[in-house]
Amino acid sequence: MSSAADGTKRERSHRRSSDAACRNSRSPSEDNLEFDLATAPGHLIRRAQQVHTSVWATVVGEDLTSSQFAVLNVLYDKPGIDQTTLSQVASLDTSTCQDIVARLKKRGLVERLRDAADGRRWLLRLSVKGVQTRAMVVPKVKEVGELLLGSMSPQDRDDFSRLLFEVTRRSAEAPEI
Repeated sequence: MSSAADGTKRERSHRRSSDAACRNSRSPSEDNLEFDLATAPGHLIRRAQQVHTSVWATVVGEDLTSSQFAVLNVLYDKPGIDQTTLSQVASLDTSTCQDIVARLKKRGLVERLRDAADGRRWLLRLSVKGVQTRAMVVPKVKEVGELLLGSMSPQDRDDFSRLLFEVTRRSAEAPEI
């Protein structure tokens, strides 16, 4: 037997004895701590986000993230709002929102204007290019939703959206975690 094969054999043997030692070192109460990731809300939310990100990249592409689309959509609905309000409405932390606005501004999708009533304040709106980009992306975003929820009944879709909203609403109202 070669020394490489011999080393691999020793390594496997060591791993097996280490695994057995770990199993044997558990206390009786630890053996009763069953946990199924398939039913763990946090794990399922993380997995759902992974699926969404993958479908988004396939359908919408990588030029615009879902967070960037959220900013475009909020500014479409509420032109002339300040960045703090934008971050709240889009459910983004202020530093992330600031970064997204800077990127969208650099791409010519967002414009910053001085507030006529308060010269210290900046207001945001979509540029013409931003309005056009949003209009081109909306059908694709709807397609992402269809691909994610298409196999669900209309009632299940409503329930799913309502329950996700409830989770996000509760976390928004909860004290800092």
